[in-house]
Amino acid sequence: MTIDRIGPLNKILTSSNEAKLKKGSKTSKGDIVELSPEAKKMAEFSQVKTKVEGVSDVRKELTPQRIKALRDKLENPDEYLTKEVAEKIAEKVAESFGIK
Repeated sequence: MTIDRIGPLNKILTSSNEAKLKKGSKTSKGDIVELSPEAKKMAEFSQVKTKVEGVSDVRKELTPQRIKALRDKLENPDEYLTKEVAEKIAEKVAESFGIK
C-alpha cells in the first residue's frame, strides 16, 4: 500500500492559515496607539533631562581664582568698566529686551 499524499489535512491547514491572515489584515487598518498622560510626561522629562545634562555647569567654572577676580572687578569698577565694556553690556541688555 502506498500513500501518495495526505490531501484533506494539508487543505485544512492551508485554508485556516489563509483565513487568519485575511481576518488579521482587516483589523490592522484601524489600529491606533495612544500614550497615557504619564507616558507623555515621562517622555517630556527625558527630553528635558537630556538637554540639562548637555549644559555645562557654571559652578565648575567658578574656581577660587575666578571668584577673586570677579570680586576685584566689583570692588574696583573704574578699572574694569571701560567704554567698550559698557557698550557691550548695553547691547546685551537691548538684545534681551528685543530692542536690537
